[in-house]
Amino acid sequence: MTQTLTQADLIKFDSPASRVNISWRDLSYELSYWTEAGMEKENLLQKVMDLLVAHKYFIIMDQGWSDWDLEIYQGIWSKAQLRVCTENHGGNKRVHRVRCALRMSQFATMAIFGYSLFTIVAIILGMPEIAAITFVLLLLNVSVILYQNFQLGRILYQVIEIIAKRVYLIPIQTISHKSAPETAILQQ
Repeated sequence: MTQTLTQADLIKFDSPASRVNISWRDLSYELSYWTEAGMEKENLLQKVMDLLVAHKYFIIMDQGWSDWDLEIYQGIWSKAQLRVCTENHGGNKRVHRVRCALRMSQFATMAIFGYSLFTIVAIILGMPEIAAITFVLLLLNVSVILYQNFQLGRILYQVIEIIAKRVYLIPIQTISHKSAPETAILQQ
């Protein structure tokens, strides 16, 4: 049996090769990479798209007006917004900062709103049993959405790491969301 990226429970994920800066407030994480090969942001994004499209992920590219470069969907509940910022350090030296923000799909947002509205209406109309059932369904749905978002985040982390290894990007070990000191970049 072959494993695919959509079967995240079957994948044995590698241990992290680079430090992941997680922002729980934004539900996102950030990875940073150094290269002296002059790789541009568009090349990195194209390689990510090529790998994900081969595994049947639905991807939307930014048309220039969004805060993200790629929007990646897994199923009907979850999506991730991927953004790459590139710092040019002269010549072919670049720092790529990849930010992956996990979001609920529009359908998931509508489902949660619907469950919440139905629960409130049931309480107002004096039907506590119906309200309890819809509230439990709401909690179950939220659990499924959170689980699928977590899985999508893990998969995208692995995809980014795979691409980084293929194109010889060097992970930058940072402790905070601030830029790595110039000496850390120059030592690599």
